[in-house]
Amino acid sequence: MIILDFNPLRPSQEPDWNPKWEEWHCYQTPLRIYRQDYELLIPYFSKIYPTTDAFDGTPEHVFDVCFDNWIGAKDWERILQEIEKGMENHSTEEKEFLISFIEWVKEALQYTEIIVVEGNL
Repeated sequence: MIILDFNPLRPSQEPDWNPKWEEWHCYQTPLRIYRQDYELLIPYFSKIYPTTDAFDGTPEHVFDVCFDNWIGAKDWERILQEIEKGMENHSTEEKEFLISFIEWVKEALQYTEIIVVEGNL
């Protein structure tokens, strides 16, 4: 089963904080999207690249469906804007999925500045 897991990062005020796996797997209900659905999202994610890792600032050239992607609030805003602009190009069923995804991301960003997207392709 090929998936993307969307994990809101637990915020911290520690000065030299280095989040551990548990801190980006801390919510009881992260969002899990299977490949047939997440393929709708990949073109929108790709529009923000190249960008920088939201945690450590390292350059990120592409969205990686095989590993973790630390995406910050400003990049999420750009992704959501791109999805909203492209909404008319999708079927009714796809629009419903995209609207649900947008709502989940907006809700998560009320509690964190970073959502880690972890793939297993």
